[in-house]
Amino acid sequence: MHSHWLIPGTLSALSALVITLPAEAAQLQSWWFDAQNNRLTFTTDVGVQPRAQMIFSPTRVVVDLPGTTLGRATQSQRVGGAVREVRAGQFDAQTTRIVIELSESYAVSPQQVEVRGLSANQWVVQLPAPGTAAATPASGAPQTAPPSQAAPGQAANQRAANQIVRQGNARGAAQLEGISTTGDGFLLRVSGNVPQPRVTQSGRGPDNRQLTIELPNTAIASTLRPIALPSNRYSVITWEITQLESDPPTTRITLALAAASPDWRVLNNQGGVILLPPRGVAISSIPDSPPPTATSPVAAQPPPSRPTQPIAVPPTPTTPPPTPRPAAPPPSVRNERRVVVIDPGHGGVDPGAVGIGGLQEKHVIFPISLRVREILESQGVTVIMTRYDDRTVELQPRVDVAERANATVFVSIHANAISLSRPEVNGTESYYASESGRRLAATIHASMLAATGMNDRGVRQANFFVIRRTSMPATLLELGFVTGAQDAPRLRDPAWQETMANAIARGILQYLQQNP
Repeated sequence: MHSHWLIPGTLSALSALVITLPAEAAQLQSWWFDAQNNRLTFTTDVGVQPRAQMIFSPTRVVVDLPGTTLGRATQSQRVGGAVREVRAGQFDAQTTRIVIELSESYAVSPQQVEVRGLSANQWVVQLPAPGTAAATPASGAPQTAPPSQAAPGQAANQRAANQIVRQGNARGAAQLEGISTTGDGFLLRVSGNVPQPRVTQSGRGPDNRQLTIELPNTAIASTLRPIALPSNRYSVITWEITQLESDPPTTRITLALAAASPDWRVLNNQGGVILLPPRGVAISSIPDSPPPTATSPVAAQPPPSRPTQPIAVPPTPTTPPPTPRPAAPPPSVRNERRVVVIDPGHGGVDPGAVGIGGLQEKHVIFPISLRVREILESQGVTVIMTRYDDRTVELQPRVDVAERANATVFVSIHANAISLSRPEVNGTESYYASESGRRLAATIHASMLAATGMNDRGVRQANFFVIRRTSMPATLLELGFVTGAQDAPRLRDPAWQETMANAIARGILQYLQQNP
């Protein structure tokens, strides 16, 4: 039995049969959200003029590509942290839509979102770093009115009913930074010395149950806003957070519970305070709060329009896009477990090579490695990385990861360097130690050259530790020179990084197809 692994930018034969694309339509070839830099990069085969807007409740950045088709099923990338998920799909027959769904605790205004064209067919959507996001609601975003000014008929189970009240401004030993929904319940994110919570429950009827949590010696972060609080999750209708007028301060959190809400357990956690359902109660059995009934005051009113705010998008760059290279046909690979170990070189205290303008090797290769992993996993390949963040990893542990996983192949990704006085040295090199790695190195090397047009410095044999000590086919890739006048600008360019990541992934898939 064979399974078809689609290379990015190509269509399976089945898709080509059932989807008729207008000849003049652009096509979204690739996209990637770089969580490390909070940046979306996407590429189309011809020039496009995106439109962007921010939609609230829940908050998300929406990028529409008029006259563009996706040519395949909706794709998504789980991110985590400030960004929940990014997905791309066909909004209508002539529009591809990319949606960046933000976490409830990540407050962003439309003015902080930058959309820019690297070329007519390569665009970047840059979000602000979580620590610099908006501290006040964006114009047009839902805001909480004080209780005395609440609109008539305002429902308790609407996001607008979430409240934050600061009665004092004393500083505490801890600070409530936000509240997040988790796969197990809720997390009250607390910085500083996490206090022992005081918990009380009141009301036993289906319509008046409350859970109150008091955090002594804790203040409310100045950036925390009602819109960032969870909305109708796990049968919690509303959240009211009050910083009491005392010194040291006490922060009181009151949850209005729906009938289906359990008796939550409140526990200390290293990152704050967690709320979990009772033992034996699965979180999946707890429904989200239902919408208002037909007889409720809110249902009797016209529903409010979903607030949106446009995001400024500059005109399409006039620089002509590079001529797209024809996509290779998707390889067909046996339906068996293949494990690829991706080794981003250096990391942590070891920046690797440092080149022109202080460009560090580790800052180039890590986002490329993450993208290679994502592409391979989207095609059904099991991928293990030797490091998943910017940390120091010695050479032997990298080998150990591959050996323990019984990996099919091992790919170590690096950037090269020479003296800063030699900027004329540029190009891509690929290395292997044993004969079993030669074909792997050559296949990926050819894919990189075909996609990027880099100077070819050849496929060479060498005794680098990580490819010499691994027992499976292994290669070490030197993508380019951080000291090179031609290479350095490419290496720091997110669009080029995307192209290179696709090329590496394509080469790996081709090798797996050719070596079942």
